[in-house]
Amino acid sequence: MRPVIGKIGHRRERRRRRWPNGDGDVRNVSRDTLRLLAIPLVMSMLACGLLERDQPAPLITSAVSGPSIVVLPFENTGSAADDFFAAGMTDEIAERLAAVKGLVVISASGISGFSDADDRLNRIGDELGAEYVLSGNVRREKSAEGGTRLLADLRLVRVNDHEVLWSESYDRPMSDVFAVQADTAINIVEGLGVTIEPAARSLLELHATNNMEAYEAYLRGLAYRWSFELKELALAGESFELAVELDPEFASAHVALSENHSLIFHFRYDRSPQRLANAIAAALRAQELQPNLPEGHRALGYYYYWGQRNYEQALSEFSLAAAGRPNDPLIISSIGIVLRRQGRWEEAMDAFERVGQLDPKSEINAVDLASTCGRMRRYTEGVAHCRRAIKLAPDDIFPYVFMAKMLRTRDGSIDKAREILEEMPDKDPGQQGFFRFEQALYERDFSAAMEWLGPTEVLISDPISEEIFPRTLAECEGQVLGGESAAMITACDQARSALERARENSPVDPAVHAALGWTYALLGDGDSAIAAGERAVELLPVSADAMAGHSYLVRLAKIYAWSDEPFSAVKTIEKALAMPGWLSVATLETDPDWDPIRTDPRFQELLKIHAPTS
Repeated sequence: MRPVIGKIGHRRERRRRRWPNGDGDVRNVSRDTLRLLAIPLVMSMLACGLLERDQPAPLITSAVSGPSIVVLPFENTGSAADDFFAAGMTDEIAERLAAVKGLVVISASGISGFSDADDRLNRIGDELGAEYVLSGNVRREKSAEGGTRLLADLRLVRVNDHEVLWSESYDRPMSDVFAVQADTAINIVEGLGVTIEPAARSLLELHATNNMEAYEAYLRGLAYRWSFELKELALAGESFELAVELDPEFASAHVALSENHSLIFHFRYDRSPQRLANAIAAALRAQELQPNLPEGHRALGYYYYWGQRNYEQALSEFSLAAAGRPNDPLIISSIGIVLRRQGRWEEAMDAFERVGQLDPKSEINAVDLASTCGRMRRYTEGVAHCRRAIKLAPDDIFPYVFMAKMLRTRDGSIDKAREILEEMPDKDPGQQGFFRFEQALYERDFSAAMEWLGPTEVLISDPISEEIFPRTLAECEGQVLGGESAAMITACDQARSALERARENSPVDPAVHAALGWTYALLGDGDSAIAAGERAVELLPVSADAMAGHSYLVRLAKIYAWSDEPFSAVKTIEKALAMPGWLSVATLETDPDWDPIRTDPRFQELLKIHAPTS
């Protein structure tokens, strides 16, 4: 998914699972408790491959054919407080349709600002390529009897002639919400002449829960489900916890809860074993309740990907999820991201291109394409994807960040990179400060670099490269590059102390070793620096993770350079240049981190050998 810079405890406690009160007799312990008690054994068996699962090939290379439809966000005609419900209804129906293989379901993200209904249809046809549109309005109302009723007016329209092919007005008890969703989806699919296979029909007719309070809690959580902010992720987690407390049989809520735990772990907000235990317990519970639910496989995929770095198993689970929902761009994107980790770059590009067909207005996918092209050193394509991402989301900072990085890596266009970053919207000083800090280092304006660090977070973490940078380490680097003595810089000692404590707490975390190695190198402790840098590469080599492993390899080369080991530095640079990654002759020439070996003849020869031919 997109890169995030932030502190632990920052962007996208949760209520702890209540343990039943018993008198010590195992007969009084619930199945949930027994499952939690078995978590360590289950995790061990999964890690060792003792619980074998099928290993299907990724289902991403060929596009799904058939009629194409977009589900527009339903208008909420009730209370403004029910906006979450209208959004949830939209997503739930679109998700059901995504299970039908003979249908192409296109995301409506990025379509807004219509002047009228005809303009909307014309734009959908032109910009999304959809042949049919499902639209309408929904609201919830209190009935005279004291219950809640669901009212919805829905219609299916053909884009080319604006003819209404199907419409329905529903006035049903709220408890019929899943019947309304199923009726809508089945009527659309059958009306378009698409065959519904038995497996897909079971998903179209899915009745998620009988508890409407649990369903409301679940829908409220969906609003923050994929946030990068810890505060919002915590709100989502609380909603999903409430949903499964109200209905322990609610499989989709267990899926969402599992993914929430995995995401919090991935973003380094909480790396505790309990967090992972919660993730796998919820995912396994979802599968126990509904073995054929595609989202259950997706949740397991995220657990293996984010929690275990078991990319083969993650790919297997995502592929099983894709078999059940072939039109789900989130699942296909997840497959692409795992393929990148495995170093299967072309296949990853195929996956992201497929996502682009299903979600053509997604700036996140455009950034995924751009960052993949950047690592593959296909800079012309990467710049084009960055420009498209900026056009799609001018208020998002990451398209600008990747464009600047692409320009610096392609040909050392530092001035152009600065111009791009100056166009970046001023909306998140904590994150933007670090990106401007990096840019200032390339410009060798070290005083400006220190100023940009002012509003940044205490811990800067990039879940894509899986590198971490305490702000004190960034301050140390900026001051050392500016000519100050590391021994006199308080921030350097603070970074070293904090990272040594982190190493004690997380001895097998390669990100901690890499950051600590860089700190030692800046402090002039070459032996300790090399030991820590080599340990990071040993813990996560490129063969195990083509993206994070490459980041640690480049960091090790910089550590060698600062530890008076130019030969080892050049040899390591050679390895890094021979594989995809954010390293190029241009960055070797302009990044001040390479200054200690800049005049070394072996380094100069390397630059000549790898210089672009045109």
